[in-house]
Amino acid sequence: MRLTFLGTGAAEGIPSPFCDCPGCTHARAYGGRNVRSRQSVLVDDKLLVDIGPDVFASCARLGVSLLSLEAVLVTHSHLDHFDPSALKLRAKPFRLATELPEIAVAAGPSVWTRWDESGGSDEYAGIRRAPMMPGRRLRLPSYEVEAIEASHHLRIGDAMNYIIDDGIVLLLYASDTGLYADHVWETLSGRKLDAVVMEGTIWSRPPGREHLNRGDFGTMVERLRGIGAIGDGTVVVATHFSHQGIRSHEETEADLRSMGAVCAYDGLVLDIGPAAHR
Repeated sequence: MRLTFLGTGAAEGIPSPFCDCPGCTHARAYGGRNVRSRQSVLVDDKLLVDIGPDVFASCARLGVSLLSLEAVLVTHSHLDHFDPSALKLRAKPFRLATELPEIAVAAGPSVWTRWDESGGSDEYAGIRRAPMMPGRRLRLPSYEVEAIEASHHLRIGDAMNYIIDDGIVLLLYASDTGLYADHVWETLSGRKLDAVVMEGTIWSRPPGREHLNRGDFGTMVERLRGIGAIGDGTVVVATHFSHQGIRSHEETEADLRSMGAVCAYDGLVLDIGPAAHR
């Protein structure tokens, strides 16, 4: 399974144009991996997780196309994770020379409400709705996907993380979320994960209910290890960083390396094979 990180920033990206915090100031001065667009990950060129406002620019900058896309998974309806205009631009008038297949879009009720309120047309955009809620499974041409409840977007209550299985590799995509509820740990117990992509939004800040800081990130990893979901061969990746939670990429990368984890950056490509413990 190949993971391409199109964006690794939180809602404002890094740097935020309206901020002069240390993280934004450093990113403006040094650029490179310190600059982060809004979160989105492409799996094997076939499955896109979240389709926010930066997807088109990220694909152009990284030389990535979405021509082979089979499906989109949307975690929740916040703007940085779901921008209706990105789907609308799949329509035929915007790609006269190109034929595209219909794709499945898996998302919760609040996402579909935003889509309908935006005037989005399933037929015009070439999409097929796959309504999702935590606990539901979806079979796609290349993957089996299971939605689990995220501790996020709590006023609405339909934010999801995803377990993605290609028949060889099992991936947990865990962004956006705070610490999981007890019943989610029961769902994950005994799963043999080859990779975990998990948020670190408020990394250096105090704990929160809907995002993870450094301590809570470590707690999630240890809990996954304790229930047998991860082992020494599991690849753990941190992403979805807020400019107010980190300073430089280099410092964050070194900190994560000390925890045995990978610090994602825009353009990172990871090839994930079966973990040694499977």
